[in-house]
Amino acid sequence: MLSEPEISDLARAIERVVSSSPPSFVAKLVRDLRKTRASDAPEHFAFAAVGTPADALLSALVALWRNEQPLDASALAIALESAAAARATASSTVELVWTGPPTEAASALNTTAVLFRIVRGARVRLALMSFSSYPIVGLLDELRAACERGVAVRLILESALESGGTLTVDAARPFATLRGHASFYVWPHALRAAGASMHAKVAVADGSAALVTSANLTERGVDSNLELGTYFEGNAVPAEIERGLDDLIARGTLVPVA
Repeated sequence: MLSEPEISDLARAIERVVSSSPPSFVAKLVRDLRKTRASDAPEHFAFAAVGTPADALLSALVALWRNEQPLDASALAIALESAAAARATASSTVELVWTGPPTEAASALNTTAVLFRIVRGARVRLALMSFSSYPIVGLLDELRAACERGVAVRLILESALESGGTLTVDAARPFATLRGHASFYVWPHALRAAGASMHAKVAVADGSAALVTSANLTERGVDSNLELGTYFEGNAVPAEIERGLDDLIARGTLVPVA
């Protein structure tokens, strides 16, 4: 009978880092590794690891990496990237998310449940986007709890002013008590094409879980209206959404508001 292949300590350390970190964090590690010089890579990477969510695991990985020389930074980057891809393939989820009347799609998820799952599961970053917002029972408390556990919360919401009159009540109003704890962004009217609205409805956390939906952040939107969305977890979509938002903020398309 064939024996199980032996797995090295370094490979196990790579797997632990990947399984304990958001995909966006692993992707940053890969980018950092590819920027290092082979001669000082372990030391540089150890420095970059300090203060990160996977600090202890990364320290263990770096210690093992030093013992595996001449394994260079690009080889370790490939190993991390491969482990992340394997994990994403094994755990990837794409599911329908409904609001409203019951359907024959027995496996479809409920919008409220998915929204709260994403908010409660966030550990590093969380972003919510909506055209319209009205109070949803429990959501403000969950967002406040996320801020208190150190999550960087970003609320990207339409405003009455920037909408050019399309919206009459600021979508940020239900979240006013989070100012100073969460970051708020708008899409300035001056940067839009004529008649354009900030109409995306998204919740995304840690580059690992995302809801893209037709439902606004309103009680009716997540509970009563006929709305349809898709939930993504453990694949590339949440990280792509985060990168898109990061790019819009970096370019000044989305601007912070006090």
